Amino acid sequence: MAKFVIDYLSISNGDNLDGDIGTISNVLVEASLPTIEPNQVTVDNGQVINESYTVNVEMRTKESKFDATNQAGVTGAADDDAILGHAHSPVSVNGSIPAKSYIKMVGKTNSFNIELKGGIYLNGYEDYSNGRIETVLFGTLEVLSATDGLTTS
Repeated sequence: MAKFVIDYLSISNGDNLDGDIGTISNVLVEASLPTIEPNQVTVDNGQVINESYTVNVEMRTKESKFDATNQAGVTGAADDDAILGHAHSPVSVNGSIPAKSYIKMVGKTNSFNIELKGGIYLNGYEDYSNGRIETVLFGTLEVLSATDGLTTS
């Protein structure tokens, strides 16, 4: 079984995925996520079709700030700012609806990248269950085609 090792997470405010919000290092994607799950509906004669797809993503990092030096090679709006609770961060911590984020999980050398091309509302919180403080980021993206949710490069 192949493993996907992330070098960093790039967050953008548009689907060009240029990292203009910022990058976050030391990110772990939960083993079972991201997943693409069909949203099924029953139509004529009891047939079931996939109406759309839901992409769930959950990531953890021991970092509490965006990288000071943006790894995507651009100046990010949130460079060196707190991931949770800062005005430049697109991560909701209080139930508010933040700006949509476009995410690229950049793989280490000899790995691949995973892109969430559709905008996703990121939510976050601090977690202590692993014996250390971790920032947990999660969100759900709904797309019409299974090939729209996650792409690799």
